[in-house]
Amino acid sequence: MPDHLCPHCLRHTYVTRLIEAGYDLQSVTEQVGHSHAATTAIYTALSSDYENTKVREFLDAAEEEALRIAFARAEIEADMDDEFDTGDNPSVPARGRRAR
Repeated sequence: MPDHLCPHCLRHTYVTRLIEAGYDLQSVTEQVGHSHAATTAIYTALSSDYENTKVREFLDAAEEEALRIAFARAEIEADMDDEFDTGDNPSVPARGRRAR
């Protein structure tokens, strides 16, 4: 093994790879014998590709949720317009008709 690598470096790599593979931080913390997840987090050296992937996943999920909400609101507003246009609500005159 090269001189700059030591068992401790391998431990850091192992923890990082587990986190990048999607293992739960608490499980990894227990496995490597740390008392706190913050200690395990110090061990990780996540690659920029991994970090970019996670940020993209978060942004995609947020965008999907925002679109879902926007479409739901638009559907509700369209239903309200349909009720108004067809005169389903007797207390409000339909467009184009005069109340008598």
